[in-house]
Amino acid sequence: MSAGNAGQPGVERARGGRLRARLLAAGGVLLLAVAAGCSGDGGESGDGVPVVTSKPSASADCGPTDKLVPPCGAYWGMYVAPGDPRVPVVQAIGSMESQLGRKLDVIFSYHDMSDGANGTFIREDEVELGRDRILLLSWEAKVWGTPERTLQWRDIAGGSMDALIDRQAQRIKGYGKRVMLGFDGEMDRRKTSGTAAEYVAAYKHIHDRFEKLGVTNVVWVWAVTGFMEYKDTWKSLYPGHDYVDWISYDPYNFAGCRGAKWLDFQQTVKPTYDWFQANGFADKPIIIGEYSTEVDPKNPSAKADWFRGVPQALKTMPKIKALLQWNAVLDPESPGGCDFRLEGPGVVEAFAEAGRDPYVNQPLPDQAAGGS
Repeated sequence: MSAGNAGQPGVERARGGRLRARLLAAGGVLLLAVAAGCSGDGGESGDGVPVVTSKPSASADCGPTDKLVPPCGAYWGMYVAPGDPRVPVVQAIGSMESQLGRKLDVIFSYHDMSDGANGTFIREDEVELGRDRILLLSWEAKVWGTPERTLQWRDIAGGSMDALIDRQAQRIKGYGKRVMLGFDGEMDRRKTSGTAAEYVAAYKHIHDRFEKLGVTNVVWVWAVTGFMEYKDTWKSLYPGHDYVDWISYDPYNFAGCRGAKWLDFQQTVKPTYDWFQANGFADKPIIIGEYSTEVDPKNPSAKADWFRGVPQALKTMPKIKALLQWNAVLDPESPGGCDFRLEGPGVVEAFAEAGRDPYVNQPLPDQAAGGS
């Protein structure tokens, strides 16, 4: 259920591993964050699509920290689901950049824990996209395929995946640039991987192996659903402040697609935000890993208005330092799948307008702009 839908029992999101695997096989599963310049010089994406490439200059006060936190606002973002498998993911991203008139700056890739392409960090497309963007990597305790296999957290904590973990750690270390890395996001709704204590042990084990191997260019992300029905589990699933740099959650305005009440952006996001601020997490930056809205059948302009109101709402929640719109259909094989794409009257225009707000136009770290 949406983080803002605490009074709507039974509202649940159903994006499964099979969907992720299928999309990844089609060309990559990526979340994209916009960091447009206040004034832009024309440029091209890797596939020749023209985009805005300039970014604000980093002042002494507003330059991002070593944990990739923009102090003066938030990174603006989006998930773009690959469509035609013949279209390279870099081209799909370039097309979105062209529509928005923005350069994108954070890429979110899903990976399983396998030796195959799905499990390979810093793939060729990620290297290409990471040249002037930040990579956010989500590592799921699964092996995708038919059938999909769920790994047990206790086994990971016990060392069964150490050889694979070490190989991936070395790949990230060799990449050199700082990356954001999360382990098994939305674990709060999973009942087949183990206990909360086993999750914490697995997370810490991975973190500690990276540290032992001297991997210093990882910024660690801990991600729950943010659905308030699970709030009593979050503290038991938390590895601790020494192991977590960012916290993350995934709020949605499900509205008609789940029979929920219509909520604006602030109503959707703020209940979980307030919970984190009041429960010992106020010192951590927040990344909204996924968010979006369905349509309001009674009001054709509501979806556009929802996005138009995002920047002003963000200013009332200053710990949110990045947010990534989910531009896709959740559970597309289900008749009740929610359509969160930027479609409908004036929606793309409203999203682009919101993205021009100075609050969500923050400088990238030097390392993502080509430095080391």
